[in-house]
Amino acid sequence: MAAHADNLAAVRSSYEAFGRGDLDGALAMMDDAIVWHQAQGLTHGGVYHGLPAVRAAVFDPLDEQWWEDFDATPSEILGGDDHVVVIGRYTARAKGTGKPLDVPFAHVWKFADGKAVRFHQFTDTRGWVDALAP
Repeated sequence: MAAHADNLAAVRSSYEAFGRGDLDGALAMMDDAIVWHQAQGLTHGGVYHGLPAVRAAVFDPLDEQWWEDFDATPSEILGGDDHVVVIGRYTARAKGTGKPLDVPFAHVWKFADGKAVRFHQFTDTRGWVDALAP
């Protein structure tokens, strides 16, 4: 039961760090060899292997290329065994178009030995793509 509580605390801490712009803090709970499943309807959708690939393909472009004030705000964090599910909303403003982003997400994390080893993103990809499209 302690591991379950630790996983919930790690996930909560990660989203809080991301929300205050501390990317290193947000990524601290993730295993270096994490397998990251980005929603396939996104232009950068697909499966990424390892934290460096995830950082380069997913996190770095968020603020640098795509969005102003991007945030992933959890409304519920649910845990069971070695999984944690986060339900929330993405909000931002697209850099290129100025259009707002406000779409729901569900994130499914799998933990092993105290680190997140797998991530699955489910989101309204149409809303995401429409906000970025000129």
